[in-house]
Parts: sequence; C-alpha cells; structure tokens
Amino acid sequence: MKRRISPLARAAAAGLWLGAGGVQAQLAQNLTIGNPKAMALGNAVTADSTGVDAVHYNPAALTKLKGRQTTTKFITGIMDIRADFDAPANYGDKFLGLKDDPVANSSSRTTAAAMYLPGMGGATELPLLFAPLGGVSINPPGSKFTFATNIYAPQALGFSRDDDDPGRYQGKDVVIQRITYFSPSVGYQVNDQLALGLSIGFSHQAMALNQDFRAPNVLTGFTGAAQNALCTVQGNPFDVLLNLCGGDLGPFTDIANLDIDMQQTLSPTWNLGVLWEPNDWFALGAVYQSEARMHLQGKYNIDYTQDWQGFWRGLDSSLVGAIFNSITPDGVFDEEHGNVSMDMTYPAHFAAGLKFKPHPRWQLNFDLKWTDYAAWNAFKLEFDQPLDVLRIASLFSPENATATSITLDRGYESVWSWALGVQYEVNDRLSLRAGYEPRPSAIPGDKADVLAPLGDADLYGLGVGYRWDQDTVIDLGFNYLVSTQSIPAGSSCNANCSGIDSMVYNPYSDLNIETRVQAYILALTYRTRF
Repeated sequence: MKRRISPLARAAAAGLWLGAGGVQAQLAQNLTIGNPKAMALGNAVTADSTGVDAVHYNPAALTKLKGRQTTTKFITGIMDIRADFDAPANYGDKFLGLKDDPVANSSSRTTAAAMYLPGMGGATELPLLFAPLGGVSINPPGSKFTFATNIYAPQALGFSRDDDDPGRYQGKDVVIQRITYFSPSVGYQVNDQLALGLSIGFSHQAMALNQDFRAPNVLTGFTGAAQNALCTVQGNPFDVLLNLCGGDLGPFTDIANLDIDMQQTLSPTWNLGVLWEPNDWFALGAVYQSEARMHLQGKYNIDYTQDWQGFWRGLDSSLVGAIFNSITPDGVFDEEHGNVSMDMTYPAHFAAGLKFKPHPRWQLNFDLKWTDYAAWNAFKLEFDQPLDVLRIASLFSPENATATSITLDRGYESVWSWALGVQYEVNDRLSLRAGYEPRPSAIPGDKADVLAPLGDADLYGLGVGYRWDQDTVIDLGFNYLVSTQSIPAGSSCNANCSGIDSMVYNPYSDLNIETRVQAYILALTYRTRF
C-alpha cells in the first residue's frame, strides 16, 4: 500500500541533505571549474588571465582573448572519503545498556563517484568522474569588446557508498551539482590600463540523496530494553494493554530507506569584474558573483522496513496504541511518496586579487575571497497539503512549523579565505605553476556530520602551460585537497547527540567520529584560434 511521505521523514531527510549542500559547496567552489591554470595557482587568478573561464573568475579578463578562440576542456577526478566510528568506554549507557551496535568501532570508505544526469534524475554511480566542457570567445578586429560563452560546473560533487557501509545512515548516494550551460558574457577594454566585464550564467541546479535511516536515542533505547524484557514471554498478558512485540524497534534498528530528488532547470546568476593593469608587472582585479534565488521542486520516497511496520501494527492492536493512534504511524504502509518544494539561495561570492612580477620570469598571485554562506542559516520546506503532524508541531513550535511547512535551522557561517600562486616562465613557450589555498569550512563544529564529512581543508595545485604555436595553448593542472575533522561524541546534533529531543537526526549517537577526505582533480585544456 502506498501514500504520501510522512513529514517527519521529510524533515529528517531534508535536514541531512541540505547539510551536505553548505559544506560541499565550500569544497566545490572553483574546484570543478576545471581551469588548469587556476587549479595550479591555487585559484589565485582574479587579477590574471584564465582564458574563456574568465567568464567565471573575472569577466574583465576576457579582453585578453584576441580574435576568435575556442577552448576544449577535459576534467577528471576521484574522492577518497573515510570515516571512523569509535565507541567510548561508557557507550550504551544512554540506551539502557544496549551496546550491540554494528556501527560501533567500524570504518567507512568510498571512492565511487556519482553524478546527477538531467532528464534521468537521481544519483548515478560512475566508475570515474569525467566531463568534457568548453567555450568560445570572439574579439572583432579593432574592437574594444570581447564576447564569450562557456560551459562549466561551479559545483559537481557526488559519491556512492556500499549497501553495508556504516556511513550509509548519512548518505548512501549523495549529489550536489550546478552546471552552467549558457553564459553570454562581454569584456570591455576601457583604455590601455582598465577593463570591465559582465557575464550572465544560466544554470541547472540539482541535489539528490539516498540513505538508510535509524534513530539511536533514549526513547528507542527504552523501547529496545522493554522488548528484551517482555517479548521473550509467550502469551504476555501485558500485550492487551501495551504491545511492543510486533517488530524490533531498538536504538540500532534500520527503520527505512529515504530517497530525495530535487532540481531547478533554470537558475540565473551574474558576475561583474574589473581588471586594472597599469604595466606589465602589476595588476589588480576584483569580481562579484551574485547570489541565485531558487525554488527547487522534486519528489521524496521512503521504503519502510518490516520491523518498523510490525512494531506500529502491534502497538495499534493494544489499548495504549488505540488511544494514541491518531498521532502515531499505523504501520500498514510499506512505501510513501509525495512532492515538496523549497526556496534556496545560492550564496554570493566576492574575490579581489593582485598579480605581481618581481622578475621577468617569476610571477606571484594573491587572492582574498568571501562567500556568503550565512544565507543558508535556515531552510523552509513547503508541502502540497496540510499535514496533521505539522498542525501538532505548530502548537509546540509555532516559530518553526505550520500545518503545511517546516523550517530547518542550519546555522552556516560566511567565510573569508585567501590563496597564493607562483608561476615560473622557463622560456617563451613553457610555464611552470604551483599554488596553495586553505579552505575554511562554512559549517560550525556543532553542525558537523558524515553526510558532508569536511572540516577545514587544504588545497595544493601544480601545473604547466605550453604554447604549441602562435595560435594554440595547452594547459595541464592538478589539485590535491585534504580535509580531516573530529566530531567527539555528543558534540554535533547533526550526527551524534543522544538527548531525548535528538531523534532527527543523529544516527551515530554517542559515537566519536573521525573523517578524512582526499580529492584528486586533473584538468586539461586546448585553446586555439579559428
């Protein structure tokens, strides 16, 4: 039997899924554009030339592209995502002595990539992340204008875990992806020293999550302990009053599998840039990338386990269950589904940078950046009809719930960061590059989780540029990113709190969590005149 998804499941799933958005956005920022020069220089390129990718980094630098040029780009990469779940000495005390948690003292690891394929939906697992991209620019002879358009990926991150991976309770398949498929842009050379630029980006935004669900908590601990005491007795006379034996519902019981798929096919933004280059050895640049206000729409689906269904059917058959039947699940539905929408803001970004050449062969780049992740302080989910459980929630928490909506507090923070790049010109054809960018997390420690297992990160870049002939340039860039974080037991109520009010959503209650993410990205571009 099927019906619409319960709001509790929607809230839990959406809270987890949206948590991935903030930190993965910080990880993805500039990482999946695939510009080899920017990658090699640690993304410190706001005052430098990046070819047609200046559409993103600084549209004013499009004026560096003369004549008619095409760029073909190939980007590939892999992420190694790990998590360890360690049980402290007193583990199980809050679950009334129950300690048989299969996740405790286990490890999670995945290197499998996933993408969202427009038209198909959901997360599609890939053996290796690989994408061909490209763009074109035109500077009419003698004109101060340069026109361009580019296809690129401001966000393109996803992973897939095995069915028995202990990390599956915060993401079995996860994708957050933004593809800019059309970006009409113009750069204008005001004079010999000053250039301005503007680009308009039309993007497809998608998010997908599939995960298993469990709820280790004081209440489920009590239920599990009561089942151990009562459900071993045949013909228990208490079943008429309170039947808890229809199915297992302890703290470590699998409850359901959640599946989420949301997207917006047209999400516009604009980038405004300026470049001041008074001479050959010094330049200043700045770019503002606008926010994008979106209205994501999609579907949710939940498959309940037999234990979940059996427990509630058994409870409803008893006197206590009959009394509270109007506010508890009835257990007769093996699957629920429905529609949901959400307003979301893609954060604004600002960067300012300089380029300095202290020697004809040496060049230093430095950038200072800011991203407005405070725009993700809360998310509001709107449901297609009034829901009884939300009517009840609105009585106890009117600031966070109405009969048709629920607001999820996230508490993200706007972040400042910097980047440094060095380039050495071996000769007129060959350039060697290296860069470094520390990337602070946008999520406070008390919001950390395994769905987005990223703390502060360090990005290292290497690359080479080679001018094949007068019209052709080949660039190769490599990035290595590493991030580790520690989430002590009970420190984050997005992962391991165990209070009586922490059922949504802390699947690793009272466990110490250590995560490590390593990303390896390689990109190649071929730029030539036509």
